[in-house]
Amino acid sequence: MTTGEFSRLVLPIIISVLLFAYAGYCWVTQKVHLKGKGWKTKDEAPKSFYFTVIILVLIGLGQLFSTLYWVLK
Repeated sequence: MTTGEFSRLVLPIIISVLLFAYAGYCWVTQKVHLKGKGWKTKDEAPKSFYFTVIILVLIGLGQLFSTLYWVLK
């Protein structure tokens, strides 16, 4: 596998997995990190919690599906 293939195929999948892992960590602990405020629970900042988890999952899915689309194309 060349460096170009690695950066084009494997790296986006690894980044997607890391995004899913962080979203899962936030979901399991029911906490989210807010800039300037630190870790807040879902009860303290529900909008930020759901926004962060949903955005992380959507970005991860988008990146994963776009990578798979270009590989299978």
